Amino acid sequence: MNRLKHYKKLFTHSIIATGVLTLVGCAQPLSTEKQTSYSNVDNFKTNLYQSSLPYTSKHPDKTGFYPLGDGQAALLARLAIIEGAEKTLDVQYYIYRDDATSGLLTWYLYQAAERGVRVRLLLDDMQNRDDQALASLSAHPNVEVRLFNPFSNRTIKPLSFLTDFDRLNRRMHNKAIIADGVFAITGGRNIGDEYFSANSDVEFGDFDLIMLGKVIPQFSRQFDEYWNSKPATPIEALVSEAHEPTPEQLAQWKQAQLKYMSTDYARSLKHHPMVKQLMDETLPLFWTDAELLYDTPYKVANSKDDLLLHKLSEMIAKADHDFFLVSPYFVPTEEGAKELAKAAKSGKNITIVTNSLASNDVFAVHGWYAKYRKLMLEGGVKLYEVKVEPGQKTKHKWLSRSRTSLHAKTFILDKSKIFVGSFNFDPRSAYLNTELGVIVDSPEFSGQVYNQISNSLLKDAYRLSLDENGDIVWNDDTTGQQYTSEPDSGILLKMGAWVAGALPIEKQL
Repeated sequence: MNRLKHYKKLFTHSIIATGVLTLVGCAQPLSTEKQTSYSNVDNFKTNLYQSSLPYTSKHPDKTGFYPLGDGQAALLARLAIIEGAEKTLDVQYYIYRDDATSGLLTWYLYQAAERGVRVRLLLDDMQNRDDQALASLSAHPNVEVRLFNPFSNRTIKPLSFLTDFDRLNRRMHNKAIIADGVFAITGGRNIGDEYFSANSDVEFGDFDLIMLGKVIPQFSRQFDEYWNSKPATPIEALVSEAHEPTPEQLAQWKQAQLKYMSTDYARSLKHHPMVKQLMDETLPLFWTDAELLYDTPYKVANSKDDLLLHKLSEMIAKADHDFFLVSPYFVPTEEGAKELAKAAKSGKNITIVTNSLASNDVFAVHGWYAKYRKLMLEGGVKLYEVKVEPGQKTKHKWLSRSRTSLHAKTFILDKSKIFVGSFNFDPRSAYLNTELGVIVDSPEFSGQVYNQISNSLLKDAYRLSLDENGDIVWNDDTTGQQYTSEPDSGILLKMGAWVAGALPIEKQL
């Protein structure tokens, strides 16, 4: 998640002149008239359902899944299930960029609609998008687009914060795509080049699961709950008119996609090892018990009922000996840091992997996380911070993003259960944004992920420790080098993080 844009918008309301209030004081509530719809359609004759039978018939009460660890595989899996869909496609994301890979995925969705597939696209409204373009897509008879928790001022969104900050500060951070009620993909990725290894300036290290079997109806129910909720507003309610693309516009769009498919990145997709497995239906799946966990859409109305945080806290508390957390935006709060230190002192193996200051794309988050590092280290918590560029030294400019940045959100309990989803261990995920994730009960898979990450930490991360004076040091266990201040970070970046940590903004992070 690119939080930098979010925080810029978040604080805009505090610096805009008071006189601007007169421009938005008469804003009217947005129309929310819409038709309800549900996922329960006849999918038994679809190719996706039929192709899943050889797998699901052998594991009727289990969920099958396959990890999508690299960006190209993650994009390929999405394109594959969209291409295979014949009945329904339900798509739900926080960020959906207007870039090359996003355009390609949208083109696939449009082609699915042309085949008669019902496409429901639910997007959070924090990101600036072209409302008319979305309305044009939604004008297709088989496509519906809704924006979640929309801003009333469509021209200058930050102005809406002045009169409706508490509502608009709460966003839908869920990420899921469901095809024909048969396959689903969820995890940490949004839709954009940086999530699919197609951006030359930045790449988010992320993690998804493609799933089928028993857990899929839970995904569909979750989507329906959000789709039919009050905050989900049809794009038609936010624009003056909507028209389908003209034949000329469609021709230009198609030509743009054909041109993109000739790029080096697009050509490389065809040679990805996953392609043959998808074509031959030989993808090696794990089969186990799984459960979808999610906040209700009414968390944005300040509802504290049945928070995902509570469910995750209960699970973590039940860990017998090992808690392994990977979180890009880790702000444990003082209470959370003390609990982690207490657990480590009691003998539990507590390991935290997060971004370093250099690799974090939001220095304010790092500023508040840094306040609790010493407390956790003193308690015996193992802390690792991902390098900006594993194996290389990269100059990091103040406020710019790194070449690589951790974005995966997962944790492993006792090397037997693993959570994969959108939840960051910070106050925003806990109390403000809605979140989604799946807990998988698989010692085999959990152990594999645990070992893979643990083995990569030697090369890819700094190990933090305390020296004889009780000061934090960063250990590069590959080179043997030790740092006494934030590695790979300039003075301005360090100052920015320090100042952010002094501001009363922890609850917003």
